[in-house]
Amino acid sequence: MSDIYLRVIPTDPLWQPTVEEAERTAAYVAGLFAGPGDDVESVTPVFYEHVTLIDAGQYMEDVSCPRCRAAIGLDWFWDLLRAQQGGQLTSPTVGDLNVTVPCCGSPLTMPELHFQAPVGFARFEVSAMNWTRHTWELSDEELATAGGILGHPIKQIDTRY
Repeated sequence: MSDIYLRVIPTDPLWQPTVEEAERTAAYVAGLFAGPGDDVESVTPVFYEHVTLIDAGQYMEDVSCPRCRAAIGLDWFWDLLRAQQGGQLTSPTVGDLNVTVPCCGSPLTMPELHFQAPVGFARFEVSAMNWTRHTWELSDEELATAGGILGHPIKQIDTRY
């Protein structure tokens, strides 16, 4: 059986909230699963020491260049992360967000790449595990409220493992 996650991350990969802001945001997100028929197994604030790939798991199918729109492929992306980790992909930690895409040679940052399913890069997330809710995506208003509590704009990443 697979697990699904709704992951809320700051839009700035380097930014981290205070512990109090993180806990208040996690409590707000947990409350979004309190309606009739809604449920969530756990909602947890997670701090990372380094910038980390917040991937989409099974939803992660392809990556393309935002400049020339060419498909780059996930193999290139995983090879890039492996190279940053000395040849092995032992964690989703990202050492350098700067990349040069192979299609047109443009210098970009990893957050600029276009992934088929949204992914992110962050040092913090609020993770809701195995949830059910009347709507899949958080609304713009819910994201804005959570971002206000957190103290920074956020985005949602959906993940299935």
